[in-house]
Amino acid sequence: MKMRMTSIALAMIVVLAGGTITGCNPGTSTSSSFDWPSDGPPGGGGKLVVAGTTELASLEPGEAGSAAHAIPVMRNVFQPLLNRNTKTSAIEPLLATKWTPIDNSHWQFTLRQGVTWHDGTPLNAKTAAASLTYIWNPKLTYSSNYVSGKARFYAIDDYTLGVELGQADPLFAARMTMLPLASPTQIAQSPGTLPSHPIGTGPYEFVSWAPGQNVKLKLYEKSWQAAPGMFDTVEWTFLQESQVRAQKVQTGEADIALGTTNEQCKASAQNGARCVGVISNGIRYLRIDEYHQTTLADLRIRQAIAYAIDRKAIAAAFITPETGVANNPGSQGMVGFTSDVDFPYDPQKAAELVREAAADGADIKVPLSVKYRVDMFPNVADIAQTIVTNLKAAGLNAKVAAETEAVGLDQYRQTNQGKTIEDIPEDRGWLFLARTSSELFDFSQPASSILECDGKFSVYCEPGFTASLEAAKKLIGDERKAAMENLWKKYYAEQVPILPLTQQTDEYVISGRMQITPRADMFLPLAEARSLRQK
Repeated sequence: MKMRMTSIALAMIVVLAGGTITGCNPGTSTSSSFDWPSDGPPGGGGKLVVAGTTELASLEPGEAGSAAHAIPVMRNVFQPLLNRNTKTSAIEPLLATKWTPIDNSHWQFTLRQGVTWHDGTPLNAKTAAASLTYIWNPKLTYSSNYVSGKARFYAIDDYTLGVELGQADPLFAARMTMLPLASPTQIAQSPGTLPSHPIGTGPYEFVSWAPGQNVKLKLYEKSWQAAPGMFDTVEWTFLQESQVRAQKVQTGEADIALGTTNEQCKASAQNGARCVGVISNGIRYLRIDEYHQTTLADLRIRQAIAYAIDRKAIAAAFITPETGVANNPGSQGMVGFTSDVDFPYDPQKAAELVREAAADGADIKVPLSVKYRVDMFPNVADIAQTIVTNLKAAGLNAKVAAETEAVGLDQYRQTNQGKTIEDIPEDRGWLFLARTSSELFDFSQPASSILECDGKFSVYCEPGFTASLEAAKKLIGDERKAAMENLWKKYYAEQVPILPLTQQTDEYVISGRMQITPRADMFLPLAEARSLRQK
């Protein structure tokens, strides 16, 4: 049974598909083509080199299949049961060909036959149940963002997987698009290798990982997706400078460059290369320390921050002129998205709020650090500096604090490795520049990770918010939509727990020797990529 999102989610069609905001010189050749014979052997496309952005912290399935910086490459190694069509927002088959809710707490999935993990383990109901039992774990850093409540996975027959939930879950099918299946043999026999040697069912299998340098993959010829024209090998290189990544395509040293600026992307669209811009389902936002703080705990200071930052100018100058300001923790179409909230740029009002707070005893001399991970996205340093300039103009003591990927990621993971929100130092004054998304198209997802007391990345803790969110999670349809909208409107206006900044756009430089369509969820589907064929 192919299930679709509600009509509200279908509003994502334009955003998720159109994503394309630039397009230049696709490059053609009269002597070559991409029309590989369908009856030929799989592969033949040679080597694909991708100039990637931030380094991977781990190849552990829960992170490699769900973390934003890992999805582009590792989703070609791991696969979930279902797939999201980012052009229509519909949920479609992948490792499961059919899925049916039996009642409010029971589901059945018919599994695709003939699929194996890269270690030869066959996919069937028993092995899928073992793999999903592992990944359905609230302690895993990233995949836990897509886990809710208890779930028992079991085999009904060879290829029918049963699921028993501890509670009704209207988002369960959507969750199954985000939880990658690792080899149950590896999980049982060598769990210590999970963070360094991923074994999935995807069209590409893992070869090696040189931390700080590259990840290498090769075509898994037994894959049910293997086809003529696919690339035989893939090298994913990590390059910190966006300009260097773009130049690698121009010099023929890479076929795809990720994370370029709009200007770099357009300038690189020559000699057969093209520039493709995609509006993703994520946002860039500012995570504002509040817990264990004095200055930032003052609502007027947080409101001043919201009014002080010229988000529209930041989008136009450092992303693209078409990039919009964000006022929600997800894209339009997310259940809970509302257009009735905004903090318009008003530097005078920001300064007045700061003065008012100071007159009542707020210490506005406390240092505030606008933190970011180096090269997390293009122009991140310029965006951070602009925010600092805006905050200083409002009378706040702000500075930039750049961190390496490893250090910054650890700091952003507020509840990772035993940490809790109680471990936040008093008055550390962090304003963390980051990105978040809502792959489930439901406000409960970002809310659970960045707004609840025990959220993986949360520095905010308000019992009233948590109670209202838990109540809203139990609703469905229009009641759920209204409750989620009201929840965000109320706490965004009254608390400013985070500050959404802009829509998230991703710019790709793609060489003329390959075809691929980047997706709005950042995944680069290499099963669909084809190399130029010499005739």
